[in-house]
Amino acid sequence: MRFIDYIVTALRNIWRQKLRSLLTIFAVVIGATSVTIMLALVTGAKTFFRSQVEANGMLQQVAVSQKSDIKDFNDASHSGGNCDSCTKLTDAIITKIKTVPHVVEVARQMRVGAFEAVSFSGKKYTLEQVYATDANGVIHNNILAGHDLQPSDKEGVAVFTSDYADKFGFKGNYNGLIGKQISLQSRSFYSGVGAVVKQPVPCNGPCDNKLQQPPTVLTATIVGIMDTSTTSTAVRVPVDWAIGMNQERHYEFTKADQIAQEAACKNARGACNSTQHMSLITTNFVDTNGYDQLVVKADNAKNAKQVAADIKKFNVGAADAESMINSQLAIFNVVGLVLGGIGGIALAVAAIGVVNTMVMAILERTREIGVMRAVGARRSTVSRLFTFEASLLGFWGGVFGVGVGYGLTRIANVFINKQLASQSVQAHDIITLPIWLILTVIAVTTMIGMLAGLYPAHRAAKLDPVEALHYE
Repeated sequence: MRFIDYIVTALRNIWRQKLRSLLTIFAVVIGATSVTIMLALVTGAKTFFRSQVEANGMLQQVAVSQKSDIKDFNDASHSGGNCDSCTKLTDAIITKIKTVPHVVEVARQMRVGAFEAVSFSGKKYTLEQVYATDANGVIHNNILAGHDLQPSDKEGVAVFTSDYADKFGFKGNYNGLIGKQISLQSRSFYSGVGAVVKQPVPCNGPCDNKLQQPPTVLTATIVGIMDTSTTSTAVRVPVDWAIGMNQERHYEFTKADQIAQEAACKNARGACNSTQHMSLITTNFVDTNGYDQLVVKADNAKNAKQVAADIKKFNVGAADAESMINSQLAIFNVVGLVLGGIGGIALAVAAIGVVNTMVMAILERTREIGVMRAVGARRSTVSRLFTFEASLLGFWGGVFGVGVGYGLTRIANVFINKQLASQSVQAHDIITLPIWLILTVIAVTTMIGMLAGLYPAHRAAKLDPVEALHYE
């Protein structure tokens, strides 16, 4: 028999038992649909995650930390603090990093922990984070309105995340917040830029002249709104302003002040009523602790790993984003295997249904098989015929299953798109069915049908023609 003859004969035999065949195909459809939807969810999530990373330019980035033993991109932002093996991230280190081959630019990052609230138009909310990053093109933020910080910005300007804009009543109208002034309220210990540092009451001789500062309120003009989905809840300010915010200032009676006071009172008769002079001491956080983190941009994503290896020679920690991405994608792969396994159980049940259908077909068509053998059909011909029938059951189950899965993913995307839009995320239709997934599901169901039909086909081929012809 020709290949086309096998197909035509198998289709005709399937159509002879329409109800039983449809029920068997329906069982395969359930399994194929389950596998399609579950793998589409995982595949879509992986694609969405990677697209967000690529949009932010993270594949070209290398995170640099004070600790030399970091192994992950995300660990760099949590590896600060005092330690014996730490190397301060200073401007001198930045200069060295810029000499590394394939390095395009370096961005400084630092946090400001002295602020606790942000307010606007009578509304006040807890301030989750104030941080600063150089606006030099290394780090890309998804700006929903206005513009990102500019290299020329020094102080008095800020970029909001969209969740804060939503809380202040500008959801869906982020442009309405551009140009408005917000207030940043500090904690009581704040003595950085903008704070009025009080001079303690003079005392005779050295003494502790540090006083707790009252809260300070700084104003900032909003120039842009960032997408919260790509940046954690925060207010972003220029690095130079953040350096000033992190300063510690206090009045102190120094040795020089004591000498000046003694000189002023030297020629005085009786009690010396000279006003005590005290110096305003400023401690720069960066000079003492260095920057929290550096983000280095490589000229190409392929060179990021080598750039990280070269930077480690300066006794600092360095990790490229690819390692972080791979670790995250590995989690998606594990989830995909689990979900695929659940769908595989449904396919296994469907395979049992295919076996049952084909065994019943053999019993019903025993005389027919005997006639075929009597007129010269070989055992292999009979075996192939039943194998083709079982394979077609799996094939059509896979085709319809993918079709149903596609329809359900389209419906799911409608609801997911609304949710993403409510979170100000511009991405849409993140659940997709790539061609390879469609072909894989159909191929797997066809293969399952074929394997399930091997036993019935073998059993049919072994029938004795004489006994088959006398079978009732």
